[in-house]
Amino acid sequence: MFSNTKKFVRRGMATAAALGMAALGLVAVGAPGASAAPAIDASKDYTISVEPQIGQTGTTADGKSGKFDANKKLPSGTFKLEKGDYDVTTTAGYNAATKATPATFKAAASPAPETKELGSDGKTSFTVKPGLYRLTQTVAPTGYKAALPSLILIPMTDENGNWMDTVTVYPKNGSAGKITKKDITDKDQIVKPGSEMKFEIEAPIPTLTDKDNGDKFKSYKITDTPSGPLKVDKTNSKIEKAVIVDGNSELETLAENTDYTIIENPYGIQLTATGLAKLDNHPGKTVKVTLTGKVAPKGDAIWNEDPSKWVIVNKAYYKYESKNGENGGSETGGEDQPTVPMAKLQINNKDKTTDINDKEAVFDVYACDSAATGDPSTTGTAVLTGLKAGQISEEPLAARDGGLCVVQTKAPKGYEKGSAVVKFDFDKTTVKTAADAKKPVVVEYQNTLKSSDILSKLPLTGGAGIALFLIVAAGLLGGAYYYARRNRVRA
Repeated sequence: MFSNTKKFVRRGMATAAALGMAALGLVAVGAPGASAAPAIDASKDYTISVEPQIGQTGTTADGKSGKFDANKKLPSGTFKLEKGDYDVTTTAGYNAATKATPATFKAAASPAPETKELGSDGKTSFTVKPGLYRLTQTVAPTGYKAALPSLILIPMTDENGNWMDTVTVYPKNGSAGKITKKDITDKDQIVKPGSEMKFEIEAPIPTLTDKDNGDKFKSYKITDTPSGPLKVDKTNSKIEKAVIVDGNSELETLAENTDYTIIENPYGIQLTATGLAKLDNHPGKTVKVTLTGKVAPKGDAIWNEDPSKWVIVNKAYYKYESKNGENGGSETGGEDQPTVPMAKLQINNKDKTTDINDKEAVFDVYACDSAATGDPSTTGTAVLTGLKAGQISEEPLAARDGGLCVVQTKAPKGYEKGSAVVKFDFDKTTVKTAADAKKPVVVEYQNTLKSSDILSKLPLTGGAGIALFLIVAAGLLGGAYYYARRNRVRA
């Protein structure tokens, strides 16, 4: 924010006012100790150098240069400069300028307002003629408050009463706080096409810089912008709860149509005058919004796209503005927003290293019981049913830390039905790696041959091996019969 904005303006105007008569060539002749400054040249060009700094307070705005701290420069920002309808080369115009405030400022019809973005050095500048100017930060970098509007009187005198060709200002951009979003979908739920998901957004209530001077919130909204297969809109979503909290303590409930209205494109909440008044009472606290969204259903065009695009990303924003012109906001990013990849599944049926997918085994897929110890077990209803061995699942599934469990429902031909529950990883890393490679996540399920089927124990060497086995068996049976008959004869 502009540090000591009023002090800056008053100091400049007071200094100039002390020399004002002299500056206008109206110094009394013979005034003791008086040193007349040259009259204001309406045609002369001056420079306003804008060098914003990160922080609520800092460099005093006295118009001098050389106080810029490169370690505190803004990464970006946009400023608008407007010339006021005040002729400061006249006594009346000058006096009117000294009484103006950012709120009462009267813009001139010309020249048109000028807007500039900060350069890579974190600075920008305007070339101006003498007059009163209003500087407004129209765009602040994400996560920062925009500086309050400020008035700058040109020309300005230094402490020695000399006109300054360049007046440097140091707008202050304080933190707008951090907004976060969490996926609070039931951990036992496996997310797939058509599934509902639940999220929690926490947005800060900033302490207004000019609050001590009666500044209040003018607008405040929280919105959600999904990407990938997730849909968050009026059709697929619901605001379940909105509250003002302090940590884990709920301070006030915000009611739909009383404290806020639901907005679209993007979907979210816009606070009403009643809701804004509640924010005014809780500076530094947090607004928590619980809302739902849905994964695109089966048949949606998203499932025809590259699997690497099946990533549920949920970016949330908040933005506010005060009556005195402060504005700002923030957006989620990195670990502060849910990012969940999805991929399809393939179960390969094996007999040790031998592929037996052609034996027509069938499987169901469940969430694994997170409370289970030792051998894995399943929980809930199967999320995929009737998945054939070697077949890629029709539907993708979302990554989950608890893994997935496979149960065999139909044995492969000639094999014992598997009784084991096989747990496998389906975490974000595993799923993303598979999706990026445009492949399913693959899990193996082992089966053993039926012990009751004698043919299953025959050497697997073709007809010759089987014939040899039968010949040997016949010989053994024949030998046994011969010895049994000889023993009966002797008896």
